[in-house]
Amino acid sequence: MRYAEVIVNVPIRRTFTTRQGEPPLPESPDDAGNEWRTFHYHLPPHLEEILQPGHLVWVPFGRQQVQGIVWQLADSAPVPTRPVERLARPLPVLTPVQLTLAAWLADYYVASILEVVRLFLPPGLLTRSGRKEQPRARRELQVTLAAPPEELETRLQTLARSTPQATVLSWLLDHPGERPSPGDLAKTCGLRSDSTVRTLASKGLVRIQVEGVSLAVPRSEAEAQLATWRGLAPYRQVLAALQEAGTPLWKSDLYARVPTDLKTLRALHRAGLIRLEERVRFRDPLAGRSYPPSAAPILTSEQEAVWQQIWQRGFQASPPGKFLIHGVTGSGKTEIYLRAIEETLQQGRQAIVLVPEIALTPQTVARFAGRFPGRVTVVHSGLSAGERYDVWRAIRDGDFDIVVGPRSALFAPLPRPGLIVLDEEHEASYKQNAEEWGSDTVFYDARTVAHRLAELTQSVLILGSATPSLESYFAAQQGQMILLEMSRRVMGHGMSAGPGSADEAVAYATLPPVEIVDMRQELRAGNRSIFSRSLEAELHATLDAGEQAILFLNRRGTSTFVMCRDCGAVQECPRCEVPLTYHERAAVLICHHCNRRYPIPERCPNCDSRRIKYFGSGTQRIEEYVSQIAPRARLLRWDADTTGRKGSHESILARFAAHEADVLVGTQMIAKGLDLPLVTLVGVISADTGLYLPDFRSAERTFQLLTQVAGRAGRSQRGGRVVIQTYTPEHYAIQAAAQHDYASFYRRELAFRQEHGYPPVRRLARLIYWHRNLEKAQEASQEMVAILRQRLEALAPAGQAMDIMGPVPAFFARYRGYYRWQVLIRGADPAVLLRGLPIPFGWRVDVDPVSIL
Repeated sequence: MRYAEVIVNVPIRRTFTTRQGEPPLPESPDDAGNEWRTFHYHLPPHLEEILQPGHLVWVPFGRQQVQGIVWQLADSAPVPTRPVERLARPLPVLTPVQLTLAAWLADYYVASILEVVRLFLPPGLLTRSGRKEQPRARRELQVTLAAPPEELETRLQTLARSTPQATVLSWLLDHPGERPSPGDLAKTCGLRSDSTVRTLASKGLVRIQVEGVSLAVPRSEAEAQLATWRGLAPYRQVLAALQEAGTPLWKSDLYARVPTDLKTLRALHRAGLIRLEERVRFRDPLAGRSYPPSAAPILTSEQEAVWQQIWQRGFQASPPGKFLIHGVTGSGKTEIYLRAIEETLQQGRQAIVLVPEIALTPQTVARFAGRFPGRVTVVHSGLSAGERYDVWRAIRDGDFDIVVGPRSALFAPLPRPGLIVLDEEHEASYKQNAEEWGSDTVFYDARTVAHRLAELTQSVLILGSATPSLESYFAAQQGQMILLEMSRRVMGHGMSAGPGSADEAVAYATLPPVEIVDMRQELRAGNRSIFSRSLEAELHATLDAGEQAILFLNRRGTSTFVMCRDCGAVQECPRCEVPLTYHERAAVLICHHCNRRYPIPERCPNCDSRRIKYFGSGTQRIEEYVSQIAPRARLLRWDADTTGRKGSHESILARFAAHEADVLVGTQMIAKGLDLPLVTLVGVISADTGLYLPDFRSAERTFQLLTQVAGRAGRSQRGGRVVIQTYTPEHYAIQAAAQHDYASFYRRELAFRQEHGYPPVRRLARLIYWHRNLEKAQEASQEMVAILRQRLEALAPAGQAMDIMGPVPAFFARYRGYYRWQVLIRGADPAVLLRGLPIPFGWRVDVDPVSIL
């Protein structure tokens, strides 16, 4: 008898117990509720030759039936078993590589194996008993012409209605040279009298003369009237639409072209004019979009050198190399990605291209689909459940060779992966956010997972950024990746279909000059505006030249907080204990943590004063200020408040790229890889936002944001300039960003990390506890620390290289009514302290956190 080890789709949690203040450690990893929880079932005879690891099945669990994923097959079971009931789907939903990767993910991130396998499946595919399943394959009628063009009219006549007037008019059309008398015409048409002929004459359709009856209108008008009487017009519209399309049409698409219905289609089907076939319709997220084809340009000497390294040490090596491209903004990294994809496809393999945000997906897809038409699809959370299911199935079936999307695209079921690209690899959005409300998932980092997936599939891995994360650059310095530098900004290529390099055919550009404005000096000079004199002057000059500007501020809203000028009380969210942000257009105060809205107070709740004042600035305030100082400017705003609807990112970017606006005001979304040639001015309203947050990555984030947003300027022959406003111009992150000097920033920041034992020198694991009661949150955190310290002693001497910090309240100590306490573990592999440890409900384990706020 054969057995299956199944991951059942049932949440199973275990908590530790306390014995006289000393909680015991689990006896073995099998006792750990946060890791492996699989159950054994035996295979009925009809499944023994069919069932494979990765299959989705229905199994009995207690008194109910539940779904599960077959983890592995075995020849024995440690306990008495019940049978697998049936297959939920005929083909496995996880590939062998995905199963191996899932095991590694669960171990590395100390995560539930059930939550790990969910990462690989489209929403709703894995369901629970008694729940309504999400939409699956969409079935729809497809309409196809079934008769040759020369037979359409003949067959169409079988659908015609017969009326006396139609009979007479039809005879005259068929016998254009004959002129019968009214009586003879009526007799020929089988009519008892000539009244029908005379009725047609009264309508002006025929002419009764001495020489006989003839048409009184043009032939086309008579044919149109005849079609109306015979009821053929609706049929002709359908047939014309199908002929014009030249291909079968889905019923809904046909309905969008002509006014028709299912009754009409069925009549055409019975007449043998069309075929109606119900088929599975692919819900294509790129439907309706067209991408101009593009050819490969001549590489610059720098690009050629980089490409040769990747080709020789990646595609021609075994195992293939891993690469970090450190290239300034506009240096041509995308062309390297395209060459790598071309080589991958030529080898019969497939590629995954990751971008940090959904906002970047349309622009990236346009570049890749133009080079590889029909072979590109997208995966991201903005797709509907049906679209995500269809794309998942199409990728699994090998219908696409290139998958583009944010971090979730990494789990696409490509049958033959050979290349993984992570563009803008420094972005924190590649890490699953442990702060996300309602998050009960795996807090994975796509960069780390990409390394492991590349190893499992023998794929080439390319990471690219103008501001690499310290972890990636440090790994390259340590020889774990191959570092490739691209220091020159490419403004335009010569075009060639073949290989080669010709710098003389390439236009280069310098990085835009950056002016740092000390806002303290602006205040001393009497300028209390949110714009420095320099930025305002540069903005007017940009508008005068018919060019575009980007204004960056990493804060939404109109004012960042509301304060009573008498008692100093600041309006806070009672659930999150953070200042509420004033949004003038909505006329409300909004908490940017939980999104709850509150009315604007007329009096201070603390002292009843009416002296309520708004302080600080957000993107809405910047938008309003620009409208005041430059009424001629056409404005767009790109932040979380303007991108809530599906397609809003793409719409805003398309409008700005088409020069339907002169100024784009936005948050960090606008700093991520956008190529906008008309942008000649970038203004950073406040470079200090986030610089002094109590997080060891604050300086790195500031440097990356400033460098990236500055890189949006000067990407054409028009040149560009950047104005950075700050109250701390001497900070090394701001100075290095102004000089586009990654090397100096890296040296300074690495020295700081080494001094304090922060990544990339040592690794971190963060445990966050959520509870509505403050005392219970503190008590649970102290209990966890006691367990961890006991475990640390048991791991000696390996545990001597680890530190436990905390417990302490998180920086954002309250969120949506929950108090948040955290514990940090620091060491070479901090997760070793957690593996096999039952993690109670309420805790989140974040291995390699990108933030400790």
